[in-house]
Amino acid sequence: MAINTVAFLYPGSMGASLARTLSQRLPHLTLLTSLSGRSSSTRQRALGSGLTDVPFPDLVARSDVIISILPPSEAVPLAKHVKQVIADLSISPRPASSPLIYLDANAISPSTASEISSLLRQGGIPFVDGCVIGGPAREGYDPKIYISAGKEYEHHMRDLAHVLTGGAPGKGLKIEMLEDAGEGAASALKMCYGGTTKGTTALATMLVLGESPAHSPGTAAALTRELSLSQTARLEWFTKSIPDMIPKAYRWVGEMQEISSFIASSLSSSPHGADTAGDIAQTYQGIASVFQRIADDLGAREAGGSGGAGAGAGASAEAGAGSGSGTGVEGKDEVQDLLEWVDTAKKAVAEVKRAGGS
Repeated sequence: MAINTVAFLYPGSMGASLARTLSQRLPHLTLLTSLSGRSSSTRQRALGSGLTDVPFPDLVARSDVIISILPPSEAVPLAKHVKQVIADLSISPRPASSPLIYLDANAISPSTASEISSLLRQGGIPFVDGCVIGGPAREGYDPKIYISAGKEYEHHMRDLAHVLTGGAPGKGLKIEMLEDAGEGAASALKMCYGGTTKGTTALATMLVLGESPAHSPGTAAALTRELSLSQTARLEWFTKSIPDMIPKAYRWVGEMQEISSFIASSLSSSPHGADTAGDIAQTYQGIASVFQRIADDLGAREAGGSGGAGAGAGASAEAGAGSGSGTGVEGKDEVQDLLEWVDTAKKAVAEVKRAGGS
């Protein structure tokens, strides 16, 4: 099938970086987005990534592919909006050989992916399940996009992969197909991967705040020292993952809730211990609360004009205000506690490495 026009909804840091990659490597593609109601920073980012801003109905009518890449809580509403626009415009059905393909690349559970697929199927729109592993694309680095599809849409998945990769490694996006894995496989992969990496960061965050110097200075110092000696690589990873998490925490709340749903569903279908599935899944509801707490604290810092190394870290997180940011915890500045701990941990790791103990 011919794929000439690709739409990104919406061009946050990840979506814009992928659009920029396509614009640079596959300039024959037309890249669209719709920026009504978006911030000036999003507009600048989008237009600097080779995207053309068009009204939403025009985007739906003109696109061969729509790539949905946005906070998890917005994934289903966007799919409903696309379906409704098609119905309202009475867009003539496309040839079966060249339909509008919808790639959902969000951090959603397989059950949410199935819900979106069912919605779109009613409008005759093939659904490709996807997930992005890694950070935004940059010079010399491409995140990997895993995709999967139900049997009826696998040929569309292959066509999509061929076009977006440019037909060879390094010519377009970095895509790996999960052949014969079925709808929801890519989403399940994202749940497991994100649950491991982001979940581990959340656990460290909880413990750092629980044993911060303000609460227990002796324990905090001993913990950092012991981690630097016996878990050097892990501690070094935390010194990178925790600062990286802070401005993204608001986005990760919904992802952890999706992971909780995924865990509950998966374990409930097991003949062993199904009665404890809900309790186990609550782990990720707790982790979602950790990220919400950090997002709220960051919002309070920014609203109050607080300085420091992380004060502006969430400036690019435009949706943060809509996720509860700004409420904060009165009298607390846990973001600053985290950043100060990271600085201390970096020094501890450096000291161990100098001594040849890593």
